[in-house]
Amino acid sequence: MNGDFLISRHPVYDSKIGVAAYELRSPATTAIYSMFTESGLDQIVGEHQAVVSLTPEAFSAELWKPLPVSRVVLGCFEDIGPGDLLSRTVTTLVNQGYRVALSDALSAENLSVLGALAEMIKVDVTRYTPDDLEKRVADLRKFKTKLLAERVDTYDDLEFAKSLGFDFYEGIFLCKPAALKKDLPVSRLTMIRLLANLQNTEVDMAELEKVISQDVALSYKLLRHANSAAVALSRSVNSVGHAVRLVGMETIRNWASALLLSTVDDKPRELMTMALVRASMCERLAASQKNAKRESFFAAGLLSVLDALLDCPMERALDELPLDKEIKIALVNHSGTIGQALRCTIAYERADWDEVQFYGLPLAPIRETYMNAIAWARQINSTLLVPA
Repeated sequence: MNGDFLISRHPVYDSKIGVAAYELRSPATTAIYSMFTESGLDQIVGEHQAVVSLTPEAFSAELWKPLPVSRVVLGCFEDIGPGDLLSRTVTTLVNQGYRVALSDALSAENLSVLGALAEMIKVDVTRYTPDDLEKRVADLRKFKTKLLAERVDTYDDLEFAKSLGFDFYEGIFLCKPAALKKDLPVSRLTMIRLLANLQNTEVDMAELEKVISQDVALSYKLLRHANSAAVALSRSVNSVGHAVRLVGMETIRNWASALLLSTVDDKPRELMTMALVRASMCERLAASQKNAKRESFFAAGLLSVLDALLDCPMERALDELPLDKEIKIALVNHSGTIGQALRCTIAYERADWDEVQFYGLPLAPIRETYMNAIAWARQINSTLLVPA
């Protein structure tokens, strides 16, 4: 990849809210085709499928030809040019072996001709009232293809879309509380108290070792990760204290905090992946600021999904955590230097390109922080967070 173009990935969830694919978005949709080799796709979507929007420019320049047939679904989400050009486009792609996604916002004529050829049809649920959406889904079912609900931004939206029989879902619902809880379960309170001890910067090395060692499962997973090839320490680690001394207190705090958050087993794994990507990207953005406490940026990114994990407002989730004031205002208001990093990170994640800025940092390094954060999160997912 080169230049200052930006690219982000957006999860497409299946009915169990597992990741079925990632849709790739960019303000420069033709430029992103330069990264579409097999290794380029691996870098941003890993083993998952990629949904790639095919613009008129990309089609006319035949930029789609290098795309590996087995890895992508090509999205024809707009009426391309005059006459039957869209029909010829889709037919050409299908004959080449590509799977194609369409938007239900296409003209009725184009949908009637091409609907049966589509791998899936995307529906922006915000364009319809509930009754009209139900009718629209029933009408689209005649094509016998998969349906994707787009812009599903709350759990209420998700439940309604599920009730209508959509096959896939895309939106920011995962980052929001499912249903506000009056009281947190005992298991959640225990986790928060342990997390509070981990985040307490006044705890010394011996106390931190004691805090972690009290949780047998946490200690085991931490030692397993410390001894993994991904960490590649020069010697084997045989105790929590040994790990603290070898890699440092802040690294151990971050590892242990990530492990604790991952124990919330009634939330999709992708939420923890988002937390890891945010943590790493915020930390990497901090490197551009003189004397910035990178561990504080990391903590803010990691904890930015705490409200969604605990199904409660962020202010309440933070009540029992002895975090620095700067981290708390970053999490609640996205203000301060840490808050600006978090704001930039979330804007990038959601392709809100006008808000992707961090104290004058050029776009290319911001993109690289995102790509490197994805790579780091994938590594952590494969070692630190694998089931015991």
